[in-house]
Amino acid sequence: MGPGGSCPTIPIPARGAEGVWRGTVESSNLSDLCKLEDGARPPPSRAERRRAYILRRREDKEEGEELQTRGRAIRLVAAAMAAGLLVTAGCSSGQRSDPGETQQTQGRRLSITIDTFQGRIPEAEAVANYLRQVGVQAEVRIWEKNALLAEIQQGTRMAYTQDWGSSTFDPYDLAVPKLKTGDRGNYSFYSNPEVDRLLDEGASGTDPEARRRAYEQAQQILIEDAPWIFGYYMDVVEATTADVVGFVPAMDSRINLHDVSRTGADSLVVGMRTDRLQSLDPANHRDRDTETVIRNIYDGLVTRTPHGEVVPELAESWEQPDPTTYIFKLKQGVKFHDGSEMTADDVVFTFERIMAPDGIDGQQSPRLGLLGPLKSVEKLGDYEVKFTLEYPFPTWLQLLPHTQIVSKAHVERMGSSQALSANPMGTGPFKFVRGQVDSEIVLERFDDYYGGSDALTPVGPAPLKTVTFRMIPEPSTRVAALKAGEVHIIQEVPIDQIPLLESDPNVRVHTTQGTRLYMIELNNNLIPDARVRRALNHAIDWDTILREIYGGRAHRVATAMLPSGFGYDPTVEPLKYDPELAKQLLQEAGYATD
Repeated sequence: MGPGGSCPTIPIPARGAEGVWRGTVESSNLSDLCKLEDGARPPPSRAERRRAYILRRREDKEEGEELQTRGRAIRLVAAAMAAGLLVTAGCSSGQRSDPGETQQTQGRRLSITIDTFQGRIPEAEAVANYLRQVGVQAEVRIWEKNALLAEIQQGTRMAYTQDWGSSTFDPYDLAVPKLKTGDRGNYSFYSNPEVDRLLDEGASGTDPEARRRAYEQAQQILIEDAPWIFGYYMDVVEATTADVVGFVPAMDSRINLHDVSRTGADSLVVGMRTDRLQSLDPANHRDRDTETVIRNIYDGLVTRTPHGEVVPELAESWEQPDPTTYIFKLKQGVKFHDGSEMTADDVVFTFERIMAPDGIDGQQSPRLGLLGPLKSVEKLGDYEVKFTLEYPFPTWLQLLPHTQIVSKAHVERMGSSQALSANPMGTGPFKFVRGQVDSEIVLERFDDYYGGSDALTPVGPAPLKTVTFRMIPEPSTRVAALKAGEVHIIQEVPIDQIPLLESDPNVRVHTTQGTRLYMIELNNNLIPDARVRRALNHAIDWDTILREIYGGRAHRVATAMLPSGFGYDPTVEPLKYDPELAKQLLQEAGYATD
């Protein structure tokens, strides 16, 4: 230990900075240094270095995201150091806090561990520094992402970086699962009966204005209850070579190649951000990157424009005779890639396969949640299908683009989901040629394509003859491949590479609003006082963090609803950065801040 038995004062390091030992797979917590006599620090053993290497390889995708923020993180940390904000290795008077529990140490200080994972470490370290400024004893612990989630779900952790995406442009699949009592994504264990009532009213009401008012009222309560440290959403930033025509980034991250062409060429390669797809069976995955490939092979009854509007695709039209009934008329003459015609039998089979408890090789489809309260599907004629819901659900059409129609005969002929994934066959603009889900998928134009949605030009067969989806999870490798012309579209451009690509005459950078929310969830069972939770929000200068770490490509949100979503209330402003107010609230709750 240092002089007098106190913990050494250590500046927050930038991730991966020289001389910083990353520690074990579970944690690279600097508090562990307090356990060493005289501040001695042994070099890592070979086994420890190997474990650290395995962790880094396991999260290669998020690793790349973090490396791109390192420069900005250093500047932010330097500013914090200049203000006298130094890490005390998570200790006070020689005593270390117990991670995952709210403790009041000597002087009744609030002690918090912020749990995070690769990709958000600089952000978590900056947040911890701001909390120390208002007298909170804050430390950061780094986890493997899935291991952290398992601990969170057990209720053993206190504050943790998390994120959640929306597929419907409605709070139904964001605020509801994250904040309704006992719902599947409510990792903060927040519970407010009035919020539950308002979220239910907003999700299932039949009057649009009443729904909107319910969501707006919920936001007013959430800003007071502050169940999380409210965060931000990120821009979707993708890039293409200059010869790519017709590409528009989608808010739901879909890459629709039917509408894309290349000047002077008829082939195109997409650099994917993932290392593997989950499956090419449309009913056996729950992953956006997987879905973007599948939706170039298969079409759905409806699709979305790049800006989120639902429009007919395989459907010619639909009507809603009552709040729980939808009747779809199908386009006639639509062919699967084997030349057979799509009919109502294929539509009914597609949905019943997802709804059946044993529909996917004896298991429930992971896509079931994307059907909402669907009760039954009925064939009314060869080109007419009736859908019945259990209760009114105005967001249902927003869910429908995520279900792609399969051929009943082909699925039965394949016999298993694995066989279908190896031999996908739909009605989409491109048909499968070859590939593996962990390397690349090669598709070729389907010349008998019916044309796609009439609302999305061009209508007809795709301009491109061959398209390839190549797995390139490392961000800098994707950028290098784009600049070399080896790929022509890349997902998820690293923030620090955007200026470089924008200055390249052979590259075009494309940006749209993202639909994934990032937050620091607080365990409301361990931090039950709303004054404390509001104090933590007021203690953090998010504007500086988002500017310095995320290059201005992230945008604050006031609560748990996105500006692109139905019912968003722009009059509810984020809790402002006010360290003095944060101290006042902590003192009112019984904590010392000096």
